[in-house]
Amino acid sequence: MHVEEAIRKRLSIRRYAETSIPDKHLKTLLLALQLAPSANNLQNWEFIFVGDPELKHELIPACFNQKFVRDCAYFIAGIADPALKWHMVDIAIALTNFTLQATELGYGTCWIGAFDESSIKEILGVTREKKVVICMTFGMSEGKHVHRRRKAVKDFVSLNYYGHSWDGSVT
Repeated sequence: MHVEEAIRKRLSIRRYAETSIPDKHLKTLLLALQLAPSANNLQNWEFIFVGDPELKHELIPACFNQKFVRDCAYFIAGIADPALKWHMVDIAIALTNFTLQATELGYGTCWIGAFDESSIKEILGVTREKKVVICMTFGMSEGKHVHRRRKAVKDFVSLNYYGHSWDGSVT
């Protein structure tokens, strides 16, 4: 699969099949996190992979009752040092690498931005000085998933100046 195909196939998955992830695939996915670019190459990220069913069940209320948290193979919490300026961008880049690699391997992911950070920190033992930037579910998707309609490029890309819609042509 090429990157473009992974980008086109990626969906937010909220229904997961009960299955384990082979070590070979986990190694490939962890490498995708490791190789992500970061500001000044500081690699300001830590990831907690939660596979324990009881712990995932405990995380559901902290994620505003998103029940699919319980069903994924792993719930992932992206942790960073908020004192470093680009912490949110660095985590997003690393997890984007992870998401595209997961798609190529046939897995699904779902970004979770709706969560109570203090609850996640307490449940997972994250220290006070660290920030839970974003969470994600990961696993083998179950059932059929449908792509949603996307905006036209001209509706979100400007050429040279804000509001000067790009008509899609490349010069």
